[in-house]
Amino acid sequence: MPDLTSQSSAPTGPIIARASNEYRLKRLVIVIMLVGSGLWFAYDGFIGWPRENQRIADLKKEQEAARTARDDAKVVHLATEIKNVNSGNPHSDTDLLMQKLLAFALPPLGMVVLVWALYYSRGVYRLQDNQLSVPGHPPIPLDAIRSIDRTDWDRKGIAWINYELPNGVSRSACLDDFIYQRKPTDDIFKQIELYTGTGETPQGETASA
Repeated sequence: MPDLTSQSSAPTGPIIARASNEYRLKRLVIVIMLVGSGLWFAYDGFIGWPRENQRIADLKKEQEAARTARDDAKVVHLATEIKNVNSGNPHSDTDLLMQKLLAFALPPLGMVVLVWALYYSRGVYRLQDNQLSVPGHPPIPLDAIRSIDRTDWDRKGIAWINYELPNGVSRSACLDDFIYQRKPTDDIFKQIELYTGTGETPQGETASA
């Protein structure tokens, strides 16, 4: 089993990985789709579909008047117009309610996705002077690393750095080369493996002290 306390030579850095533009762009597309869909549903639920229902009702009244007047040509013409409005089928109250519910739900959900994405891609990864900085964690000296879980590294680019600080704080920091810039994140992870002597750990095996 590799000795995690071995101090292989590693450059002092800094190596900095900022938030991935690809990650943020994909989340932004999702946000735009959610907000845009919500606005679309709002238009249908509050304006478009009620307007179609009223149009169908008005045309049917005209058609009934034409029947009373025995104006067969107008009856046929109005039947065609009615069919052109949502195939002549009024939108039900349930349909309208669903559109309104989606209109109220999707834009806030889009904002949640946006805040979530910005939060999880906040700050930077930084490796400098044998000290790792990860958002949400205190500075991590490489000597404090006790094990590395690289189970998902080769497949997903996700690694967990398990560390224990001198004050007794023991936590796991995540490196994710999709959320943060891939090359510098990969470079940081390689340097950590070199420093801790875990570079040859087989895929899927978690190094341990």
